[in-house]
Amino acid sequence: MHEAVLAPGRLTGVTRPQPRERLDPATRAWLTWRALPGARLHKVDPLPGGFTNDMAVLTVRRPAAADGERYVLRRHRPGGSRFPRNTCAVEIAVLDRAAAGAVPVTTVIAADPQGRITGRPTLIYRFVEGSPLSQVLADGPPDGEARGLGRAVGGVLARIGRVGLDRPGVFGDTSLVPAPDGAAPLGDLASFVDRCLDTATGDGPLSPADSAVLRALARRGPRALSAVAGERSLVHGDFNPKNLLVRRHAGQWAVAAVLDWELAFSGSPLFDVGNMLRFAHEYPPAFTTGFVEGFRDGNGRLPAHWLRHCRTLDLFALADILTSPTDPPYFARAHAALHRSATDWH
Repeated sequence: MHEAVLAPGRLTGVTRPQPRERLDPATRAWLTWRALPGARLHKVDPLPGGFTNDMAVLTVRRPAAADGERYVLRRHRPGGSRFPRNTCAVEIAVLDRAAAGAVPVTTVIAADPQGRITGRPTLIYRFVEGSPLSQVLADGPPDGEARGLGRAVGGVLARIGRVGLDRPGVFGDTSLVPAPDGAAPLGDLASFVDRCLDTATGDGPLSPADSAVLRALARRGPRALSAVAGERSLVHGDFNPKNLLVRRHAGQWAVAAVLDWELAFSGSPLFDVGNMLRFAHEYPPAFTTGFVEGFRDGNGRLPAHWLRHCRTLDLFALADILTSPTDPPYFARAHAALHRSATDWH
């Protein structure tokens, strides 16, 4: 569920210099002969923080060009997942046909979707100038800026939600037409939570009391899923500050790119609203206010009890995070979010 993003001159989540990335011969040959013909690979810097993919920033030089060009190389890492993840080819289709034109996204320059050349599915994106929203929020912008930033983000999410699809569900292939029985991307919430807990490691950090809280909250699932049944909008699936690049334009904040569409599906925008607000207590309050305003002003629908529904729908992601933690700090944040949701129900 988690992917690092790039800011100019900075790698998010990095506290010390990182070693240079070493590319295998097949990938290097594909880059220099097919993906970026005529370019000389000058530098490869790892982009830490990706939990499902390996990422690196490429700097290349071309004859007679004074400056280098930058790209992002993303190589899919093999491994199972409880979430239905889009294949490399499907993600390209989402970017090309669904997201492009509706929201700012990165441009795919080249791809080896099946990994027939490089050994695993590989994409090259054009580098986008901008700062991770996570970093901008952590810097504590003044209320006026934070509210404008929130409005920009909420407006982009509303635009994503206006991309209509044939039916709800996960994408089975590059047609982006979900299977007829795909009404909910992950099925019944209580069953999904049970599966996460049953497959968690026995020595995991989630206590029996925490598991009981998670199961109790999951029993609210039918009400939330009923509220969004039949919705068939494009859903990003991981819409949060680490996957958004922002920059100033004409004195105002704007979203430069929405990154990482690996979890995209067809459903309700409330999944994305819940994802963005999972750690809302960590953001400037003005940002959250602006986010809701921007979403509504963009014709994003927020039904009665929408916040409870959003937090319930976000339990799909929280259950996965809490039962397969990637690192202690993120687990602690997710654990706190779980108990905040429980408090809200009382």
